[in-house]
Amino acid sequence: MKKDLEILHLKQVNSFSQQVRLLKLSKKTDYAIILLSHLAVNNNPVSTQEMSKTYHLPQPMVANILKQLASSRIIESKRGQLGGYSLIREPESLSIAEIVQVTDNPFILVECAHDSEECACKIIPWCPTQDPLIALHKQIETFMRSLTLDQVIHHPQFDNDRRSVNEATHLS
Repeated sequence: MKKDLEILHLKQVNSFSQQVRLLKLSKKTDYAIILLSHLAVNNNPVSTQEMSKTYHLPQPMVANILKQLASSRIIESKRGQLGGYSLIREPESLSIAEIVQVTDNPFILVECAHDSEECACKIIPWCPTQDPLIALHKQIETFMRSLTLDQVIHHPQFDNDRRSVNEATHLS
């Protein structure tokens, strides 16, 4: 009996650690935040090629993300020799949750956190973790709604990373 409980506990720990590893922003969202941060600190339009080269990102992916952000009216595109993309939203008013919504759809930590009537989970009536995980989901969601692009840009770590990128760009 004790051995069975230990095995069950190990399975739960392994399952939880696998779920935690899955709790991350997609590359698309991560890149969108990087690109928006770049646009926020530049006064002039920036080309897809320039951003792709600066951050060593695939140009087709950068172009796709920028088109998505433009269609959501977060940035605008200007054609011509001096054209490129510009941020039209104020960084102080653009939440990370909005960026996730545009690039990845809504944030969902667990399936039952949104619409329990449509949830396919078969153990909801007996689930011992549903309430705590829904509470965690709400805290993460609230944090993402409150965290703005401006806060990301002015975070000390971001300033250090930006200096490194600018130094590398000027050296090449």
